[in-house]
Amino acid sequence: MGRGKIRLAAALALCAATASPAVAQHAVYELSDDLRRVPVPVADHSRQPALVVRGATLLDGRGGRTADAVVVVRGNRIMAAGPATAVLVPDDAVRVIDGQGLFLMPGLIDLHVHITSQRGPDFGRYPASDAAAAIRATALAGSLVRAGITTIRDPATTGDVALRMKEAVARGLVTGPRIFWSGAMIATTGGHGDEATGTATGRWKPEVPNTRTYIANGAEGWREAVRVQIRRQVDWIKISAPFTREEVGAAIAEAHEHGLRVAVDSFGQYTNWAIEVGVDSVEHTLDMPKEEVALMARHKTGFNPTLGAFRNLLVRGYPPAGIQPGAFFHTFSRRYGIDFQDNLKSVAAAARAGVRIGVGTDIPFEKEVLYPGAYFDELDFLKQAGLSNAAILASATSVGASILGMDDRLGTIAPGKLADMILLRADPEADLAALRDPRIVIADGSVVLDVTGR
Repeated sequence: MGRGKIRLAAALALCAATASPAVAQHAVYELSDDLRRVPVPVADHSRQPALVVRGATLLDGRGGRTADAVVVVRGNRIMAAGPATAVLVPDDAVRVIDGQGLFLMPGLIDLHVHITSQRGPDFGRYPASDAAAAIRATALAGSLVRAGITTIRDPATTGDVALRMKEAVARGLVTGPRIFWSGAMIATTGGHGDEATGTATGRWKPEVPNTRTYIANGAEGWREAVRVQIRRQVDWIKISAPFTREEVGAAIAEAHEHGLRVAVDSFGQYTNWAIEVGVDSVEHTLDMPKEEVALMARHKTGFNPTLGAFRNLLVRGYPPAGIQPGAFFHTFSRRYGIDFQDNLKSVAAAARAGVRIGVGTDIPFEKEVLYPGAYFDELDFLKQAGLSNAAILASATSVGASILGMDDRLGTIAPGKLADMILLRADPEADLAALRDPRIVIADGSVVLDVTGR
């Protein structure tokens, strides 16, 4: 074949390939169900088996209430939700749950769980390791999700255990809640997480690497610290006071440039600095300046009070860890007192100012004793702060999802949302205690608890 004929054949082949419908003309993908939002192949949920809840009273997480509702789930997605007169039960449903007499609402969200922390009254006998942390995390994950807590954020973890737990839950290898993790907490030399002695104990720490804390100094050091966490595939960034204005501003700017949010564990003027430069979530009610609530309202900052964690420190301590009740004893980075009534007043002021308030527990020790009850205790403390039952339920669902940055996929029961739901035998809007006794829990489209036999 001559060169002219070869060129002609090549041109014809190129035209045929361009015109062929089999060749994609544009990228086809959807975004991952986490905060990283990376492109993933499109899942056709319409072809997946249908799970239906029929007859329950639906509390949709947006303030709506529907009697005799039908919710259709395929895979891990809610396909339809509404009154039985408008939503049909598909013929191919593999399971239809009878929800008569029950109340259906979105799964609960805990914005502050350290899933790898030590457990047990005798944990001091056993050495720390990533393997031990993974075992602890597996046990805690199961107890949380069976209590209806279907989403958690882990703001500082041992190694990459929380990431591997996130993957294991997503793959169905481990039963647990949806996990969003922040890698290591970023701190300055000698700051919270990097003191030579343990928080509230004064005991010298062993000279071993602390994978839960990343030490950085200076604005460029804090930018680099954020980049290191991003490389580890985190969903959030967590930073801790003390820091300079330049350090906190650089870290938040770097995270936001990459589309990630930042939580701050802080106190005093450091919290105000973080809010002013755009931090997304303030953790705790630690030494709150009088301007903090107004700043959070002005900057639309999320607030995660973790009231129970510091009440525990006041009234019971954590005996297995050698932490006495009363204060942050012997702790240079926590040189202030704790007043539970003042903390309640701060939460009340935040609610009046329209600050988004989430629910987080932050229980560091004795998890097998305190969880999952600590979550429901936290709801009761929000009640003591003056929040209504409806506001507290929103904090535990739709508001928590908003603070997390996942309100397009979590926090409400609506078509297109991820299928995290709980069925209760009493109305939680009338009595929050109903949340302590879930009858059925559906996490990521799968039934993980069913004590009804329906």
